[in-house]
Amino acid sequence: MAALARIVLAVEAGLRVFAAACLGLMALLVVAQVVLRYGGGSVPAFTEEVARYAMIWMALMAAAVAVREGSHIRIDLLPALLARRPAAAAALAAVLDVVALTVFLVLLWQGMDMVAFAHGQRSDGLRLRLSYPYAAVPAAFAFAILFAAARLATTRRRG
Repeated sequence: MAALARIVLAVEAGLRVFAAACLGLMALLVVAQVVLRYGGGSVPAFTEEVARYAMIWMALMAAAVAVREGSHIRIDLLPALLARRPAAAAALAAVLDVVALTVFLVLLWQGMDMVAFAHGQRSDGLRLRLSYPYAAVPAAFAFAILFAAARLATTRRRG
């Protein structure tokens, strides 16, 4: 179990660095677009497309990290009502993690289909296969599955 914890921490750290790099690249490209548009009159065509892809990858990888931290979207009414009953609250948290894991598995499967479908298409600006930017979806949900499974394993060990 310690090896899994180390792997999860390393993956999380890598995703944080990757998402930060995507955010930095996106910010740099958007600033360059503004400066070039108002300073030079024209903007290289690739800047908008690369900034868009960087934003997509950044948002999806950050969403996977949110699963690791347990800060993804949840409704906290029922867990708040069960705060006085730790065993019931832990059981509900485990059930919610299983539901989330199931949703992530479905989205991973659908994301892989989406990537396969988009492989034959190319982007307008860079003529890049659209399967590359679309690969952010299955990648993010694969990481979300890893993090949700690690949360479940940690919850079961504590419980």
